[in-house]
Amino acid sequence: MVNINPLLRYGQNTLTRYRQAENLISRYSDTINDGLGTTNDIVSNISNGRNLVQFIKHRTEVAPGFETNYQNMVDTILNEHLDKLELTQNLTEDEQGKFLKNIDGDRNTFVTFALDGKPSVVLCGQNTFLKPTDKYDIVKRELEIPLKSKSVKIDNTFILNKELVKQTIEENKDLFIIRMGLKPESDTDKIYEVLISDKSPLKENKAHDLIGIILGYSPKNSILFQLDSSIPNNIEARKNLNCYKKIMMQKLYEKDSPYSNFDDSFKETIAKDIIRIGNGDEPFNTNWSTYGYTCRNIVSDENYDQKLIKNIVKSYKQAQQIINE
Repeated sequence: MVNINPLLRYGQNTLTRYRQAENLISRYSDTINDGLGTTNDIVSNISNGRNLVQFIKHRTEVAPGFETNYQNMVDTILNEHLDKLELTQNLTEDEQGKFLKNIDGDRNTFVTFALDGKPSVVLCGQNTFLKPTDKYDIVKRELEIPLKSKSVKIDNTFILNKELVKQTIEENKDLFIIRMGLKPESDTDKIYEVLISDKSPLKENKAHDLIGIILGYSPKNSILFQLDSSIPNNIEARKNLNCYKKIMMQKLYEKDSPYSNFDDSFKETIAKDIIRIGNGDEPFNTNWSTYGYTCRNIVSDENYDQKLIKNIVKSYKQAQQIINE
């Protein structure tokens, strides 16, 4: 069980950071609800904040039956048309069989990516059959996962659609520059070069936010997932929503936060999203796994969901062209 009481046991610097978070929540609370009383207890602020944001629950949906049609499309592409995808067109029949077995849990994700519905994809295994092309770059990593009695090494293969990843970087340029410790004048091509280099943050298991954004997920949810992943026993912590929000805020403002170098405006935006957790939505739900976006939507992001739908429909239409050729 995470010990989250008392809050201020980490010295004067930490006290200052918590006061910043506390004042932020108070200001935001007063803007939305003038009747909210102020308090010096950050837990009380977050608890009250649960009902501050009147979040209208509306779920982005696709047409009835589209989910089934999409799944049928994935199966048809993989079973009959691998030779028409740039990444797999040169595989022998034996290699195709081995590859399909290797991506058994990533079938939808791979097809959505291969049909330009995602900027990048990460597959389990080394996937030695896949080679870089004019359209794609490949970054491989080996993770060592500690278990109780031993550690296990796991291979991952990132495949990046050059054009779509650069477009994603451009949309989130400042975030990438600061998080990757690059010079402020770094352009999109420079950021991309670092992403596919030996020093790529994709090779580590620390930059969950950058990885999430590169994979096509909501930037705000990728950042929240980064904070969530830094919580010891995070699954247990999620069971108490108010305490969980408190810990998330702590992780956002502590000295070694990945966002310590970001300005107050950035942190305030993330803090507001932390307050929103659980307001009208079921937290930690997965909405898009059928379409290759297996992600944890900690808060609703309707605008980004609309973008995902466009990408999903785009990949579906492209698949139909391939199937009907």
